[in-house]
Amino acid sequence: MRITGCSLLLLLGLQAQAANAELTHYERLVVASCLVLEAASEGEQGMHAVLNVIVNRANGDVSRVPGVVCRPKQFTAMNSATGVRNPDYGPIIERATRDANFSLAYDLVVRMEKGQLKDITGGADHYHAENGETPYWTQTMKPTCTIGLHTFYRSDKAKPALVAQYP
Repeated sequence: MRITGCSLLLLLGLQAQAANAELTHYERLVVASCLVLEAASEGEQGMHAVLNVIVNRANGDVSRVPGVVCRPKQFTAMNSATGVRNPDYGPIIERATRDANFSLAYDLVVRMEKGQLKDITGGADHYHAENGETPYWTQTMKPTCTIGLHTFYRSDKAKPALVAQYP
């Protein structure tokens, strides 16, 4: 693939836009809560990998990250809020902030906002916990890595529909 001067400027501009995007404190709390409730048992590396999946689903656009997290039926830990008309993330945030790893998760979100979070998943946009059964949807995806008890996958096609409308 050949990158022209205009393409390079566009790519650099998108990188700068993503790196300069800023979430609200509440959005950071929601995203960090997802990381904790999905992967705190895997420690910082596991939460980092889940955040990589979220960012990959958002196509690197930090402003779309909360919408990815809040899309219904994407993250089991968020289902109690995402499956209703007027979601209340308060109970999820409250539960997550009691976890000793919450400050690590919040710090990962801040680092992601600043463009300082390396992708350790090989471009994964899906994952599942190893619990004896491999989900049907993995059949069309490429496994990229395993971190702790989570296996990560990359789909062949970009899925812009993986982002929800976020208030």
